[in-house]
Amino acid sequence: MNPSQELFDQLMIECENLGYTVYDHLPLESENAEYPFIAMGMTQLLPVTYKDALGGRISQTLDMWGDAESRPLVTKVINQLSLLGARTIRTKHFHFVGRPAAQDQQVLTDTSVPDTVLYHGVITLVFNLN
Repeated sequence: MNPSQELFDQLMIECENLGYTVYDHLPLESENAEYPFIAMGMTQLLPVTYKDALGGRISQTLDMWGDAESRPLVTKVINQLSLLGARTIRTKHFHFVGRPAAQDQQVLTDTSVPDTVLYHGVITLVFNLN
């Protein structure tokens, strides 16, 4: 199993357990996604090879999308997601240690859809692979 994929899958489950609709991609127009939702974003693995093990640092971006009335909710969810990145996550094959001081958070106003205001929360969680 690939460590970044296993972390991606576990974080997707954790987000669903928070009660939100989660996509492994930005939903297509044909999917008629309702706000709010979370979309799993970019994953980056910076590997470190030890003599007898694989280590490294994994960054996972999560995108929270809400409509014009949802800015307080987007902020709340970004805070909830930050807690996922402040703990240890054990999966079947790997052990990930959250690095909260390395997290990055933003809440953006998005007007790319005509006559629509959306709020887009972005958080990058960082974990050490042990």
